[in-house]
Amino acid sequence: MTSPNNIDVNEDLLPRPGSSLYNLNHKDEIIKNKMLKKFKIYNKYIVLPLYRLKILPLLGFGRLFLILTTQGRKTGKKRRTPLEYRRIEGTITIFSSRGEDAGWMKNIRAHPDSLLVRHGFHRFQPQLEFVTNEEQKLEIMKWYVVNHGKAAKMLFGWNPKTDDPETIDFTNLLKLISIIKLEHQKD
Repeated sequence: MTSPNNIDVNEDLLPRPGSSLYNLNHKDEIIKNKMLKKFKIYNKYIVLPLYRLKILPLLGFGRLFLILTTQGRKTGKKRRTPLEYRRIEGTITIFSSRGEDAGWMKNIRAHPDSLLVRHGFHRFQPQLEFVTNEEQKLEIMKWYVVNHGKAAKMLFGWNPKTDDPETIDFTNLLKLISIIKLEHQKD
């Protein structure tokens, strides 16, 4: 996997300067850590408590965010991470904007059998599928920008008014992200 810090600064390539994904994978550790700190504070003090109190699912945020519970690879403790998800062809799909460097991704790799997904008021132990095929990842990203242009703009600088999913270069973006499909385990 390519190191996330090997991204080209080019207005024509995604992620674009100033976007969340660009800052999370920035070469400057200060910028990178500042963005990580914002996400950690937001998740720890707003999203997780409101999800646990069942306020966010009640308000409909269960259609946007899920809570992924993993087992810590070093400590063995439960780790809860709020993640944006999308349903693509009926399958819950999550994205790791830091690729394999995200702590929750490392925990999944270390303990894939201890996962628990909570979305809305539903909980289940998922069956994982890591999307590694570049063509499949590209199709998922094209679907994402077409169906969720505003979110794509904030996350990686997509411009829904001028960018065309068929002509834009997704090369950097596909190197940075990891995509995982979560399905209910079949008995």
